Amino acid sequence: MRSFRSRSRIVLGAALAVLLLVPAAVPAVAQDASPAAPPTADGAALATRFLEILGLPDEVKASELEGFLADEFQIVRASGARLDKAAYVASPASVSDFLIRDVVATQHEDLIVVSYLLATNETLDGVEQTTTAPRLSVFHWDGAMWQLAAHSNFGAISTTTSEPSASPAS
Repeated sequence: MRSFRSRSRIVLGAALAVLLLVPAAVPAVAQDASPAAPPTADGAALATRFLEILGLPDEVKASELEGFLADEFQIVRASGARLDKAAYVASPASVSDFLIRDVVATQHEDLIVVSYLLATNETLDGVEQTTTAPRLSVFHWDGAMWQLAAHSNFGAISTTTSEPSASPAS
């Protein structure tokens, strides 16, 4: 009888030790697991998506921008004006036509930097203009989607009254 109790105590003690150690080991294992790598991004497609959103009706545009722009978003306009996400969502540009050329995209892990030449018909602060100018957009992977974190408009290299030669793809 005594050996049965001794073995029972040993087995019970071992089981309790395992139960006490398992919860401590689980967080350590979970911390070692790294999130899945972000997918390779298509820089031209990301820039195009931003411009397509800017072509939407105002009530839809604001909602789409809320999800597409990262919380840390900043824009620097060619005029030097700088806006954060809230200010930009309240007063975004409106794009009617655009053509993206000369795209250069570089990606490292969860960041992609896209530079391109943009010919566009847009309305900015109530002023309609047609320009061709270089742009720079920075996107980051938030774990579920690519979001625009920064965008800059450089000075126009041409300003005309003619329209770009292509419209956004449907």
